[in-house]
Amino acid sequence: MPLRKTFSFLFPIQATITHREKILSGVGGVFGIFLTAWIGDLTLGAAAVPFIVASMGASTVLLMGAPHSPLAQPWAFVGGHLISALIGVTCAKLLPGATFLAAGLAVGLAISVMHYLRCLHPPGGATALMTVVGGERILNLGYHFLLTPLLLNVAVLLGVALLFNNLLGRRYPHNLSLPGKSGGPVSGGRPSVKLAFNEDDLIAALKDMGGFIDVTGEDLERIYALALLHAHRGRLGDIRLKDIMTREVVAIRPSTAQETVWSLLRAHHIRGVPVTDGMGKVTGMVTIADFLKVRDWRLCDSLAQRVKLFLKRKSGAIAGQIMSTPAITAREDAHLTDAFLIFSEKGINHIPVTDEEGRLIGIVTRLDLLASLYGDLAKAKTGT
Repeated sequence: MPLRKTFSFLFPIQATITHREKILSGVGGVFGIFLTAWIGDLTLGAAAVPFIVASMGASTVLLMGAPHSPLAQPWAFVGGHLISALIGVTCAKLLPGATFLAAGLAVGLAISVMHYLRCLHPPGGATALMTVVGGERILNLGYHFLLTPLLLNVAVLLGVALLFNNLLGRRYPHNLSLPGKSGGPVSGGRPSVKLAFNEDDLIAALKDMGGFIDVTGEDLERIYALALLHAHRGRLGDIRLKDIMTREVVAIRPSTAQETVWSLLRAHHIRGVPVTDGMGKVTGMVTIADFLKVRDWRLCDSLAQRVKLFLKRKSGAIAGQIMSTPAITAREDAHLTDAFLIFSEKGINHIPVTDEEGRLIGIVTRLDLLASLYGDLAKAKTGT
């Protein structure tokens, strides 16, 4: 076997993550084990039980190092440990004189039961084994081991994982979906790319493959969608929003009168204007739709009549009272495909473009994207 193939076999490539994620995962491990051990010792004190179960170390690797893994989700973590411990204690009690057999049965049964209950968690096997071969202190605890120290450790470590991962912007639990629009520069999230298959098809494909694969159907769909986006970026070239945006932007302040805002929309034939603060940073957006969000307009025959009625009833009103917040923006160095995602996911028609400090420097509309694509297609047809 060639040296290169031997090296690849012995040291396979793992998931590619940033240096920041690697370091933060380690920091999470420090906090997780420290707090679990400290609270365990503080609670149990001099009691004749261990203050922390050794398998918590392995669980911390998953919860902090691979929080998106199905093996690291809360039910897998909690159920995997408690069910495995229950099986282990039972095996130890039923086979007191056959330690080796009890240990094997404890781990083997734990694996199968975790599979059936959809809570497969590898450190659970270590927990099952510990209840059999962990020594007299653990054997004497019996089923009480499930409460202290195991359940106490699990509760503390899960709480730390939930807090730490979500403070870092990681979605944990991974299947937690937060509805509603979010503001700020858009990045990450689930790509809104129309695929030729759905998540059910991916789940069926995973079943056809037979063995357990540490990835969810949602993850596979996201990977495929992101791969398509990268392919589109390769075909479109290095086109950034700063290359297609409109630089002469009509902007207003939150204190601008609503009547003035409406006049600007009509005068410039636009459907929305960004709202900026005194430093030029985008704080919101006012669109025609924001003017339409009032009641009792069904008797008006036209849009002009509705707005006129609205402005008359809201004399002295300002833009800050109707603007949409928080602002959905994009950086000037964002790729053209990023704008497609924002328009698709957020259902908006304008994207204020900002510099690194969040100051408004331009705006991109759906028409700007179409014009850019039309120009690329025309060049491709003419060969220029």
